[in-house]
Amino acid sequence: MYQDVFVNIVDVISCLCVSALRLAGVCVGVMCILQGTLNIVLRLYCKLSLASESVKCENTALLHTVCNNQSVDGNQHQTDGTMERNQLQIRYNNLAEERNQLQARFNTLTRQNDQLQARFNTLTRQNDQLQARFNTLTSQNDQLQARFNTLTSQNDQLQARFNTLTSENQQLKTNYYNLQRDKDQLQTSCTNQANEKSGLQRKLADLERDQLQTSYTNLTAERDQLQTSYTNLTAERDGLQKSDYRCFLIMNCFCVSFIEKANREGWIYFSFSLYYVSTERKNWTESRNDCRKRGSDLVIINSKEEQSFINVLRKDQWVWIGLSDNETEGVWKWVDGSNLTTRFWYPGQPNNNNNADCVLAGYLSDPVNNWADYPCNTSLVWICEKRI
Repeated sequence: MYQDVFVNIVDVISCLCVSALRLAGVCVGVMCILQGTLNIVLRLYCKLSLASESVKCENTALLHTVCNNQSVDGNQHQTDGTMERNQLQIRYNNLAEERNQLQARFNTLTRQNDQLQARFNTLTRQNDQLQARFNTLTSQNDQLQARFNTLTSQNDQLQARFNTLTSENQQLKTNYYNLQRDKDQLQTSCTNQANEKSGLQRKLADLERDQLQTSYTNLTAERDQLQTSYTNLTAERDGLQKSDYRCFLIMNCFCVSFIEKANREGWIYFSFSLYYVSTERKNWTESRNDCRKRGSDLVIINSKEEQSFINVLRKDQWVWIGLSDNETEGVWKWVDGSNLTTRFWYPGQPNNNNNADCVLAGYLSDPVNNWADYPCNTSLVWICEKRI
């Protein structure tokens, strides 16, 4: 459709161009004819004007000559002068008539020239209008050409996209048929698997029932054996309770004697442990060596109750306890190798200030959370602990 419109517009523009060219040619031809005619008329007019002036001059000269000759010749030349004057008058009249004819012809040609000039101006305006229309149509033609090119490009793109979509559609159809075939195969496999599952479930139920029956029989036998063992152990327990009570009395007497002896040596009993507070000051390593010589080690605090007991025992002193990160920085361990689980750090501790790797209790005024890391070479009081 756009191609037909474009062709029609091109034909119209071509016709206008031909008409404009023909009109311009006609105008140029008319102008040339007018110019040539005007040139001829002007030349004739100039010649007639010159001839008329020449005749006037000759006539004047002849009149002067006649007048002068009259005084000399008198009547002798009167007849000849009259004849020449008449001839000159006739010639003058003829020239005047020719001049008038030429003037009339000149006026006619001037009017024709004015008419042709007006027509030329009209044709020039029409030519300018046609040129403007031609330019407008040329611009429209360029716009239509650009639009045609754009539409052609869009059409090519749409065609390419259509081809791509057609190919993709064909591929999707192929994939659909393949998936449909796979679905049918999977449906068949699923049906077979469901049938196999039902059969296996029946077999499993039968097997579990048989196993449960066997287990029930075995458990019944074990229960009977355990019941017999329980009866025997009950009898043994009753006998041992009598023996344990006698042992308890003996051990109690021994523990009381042991604790009394430890108290005399400076040890204090608390919750199945003995605690010793030093009376001198040493660094952390020396403090631990002293505890080992006493058959113990630096205290390990495992509960809040024990922390409270240590706070009473230290009597507002800073004391070494058995906690450090000497082996691995930041990994705190007790002297028995166990990891730290129960913590009573003072707020902001540990801070590893001055390469502090050992822990003291009693830092500042907090009655419970008063642990702090401190340089191990500092001399402090220490507390030993011995389990009993």
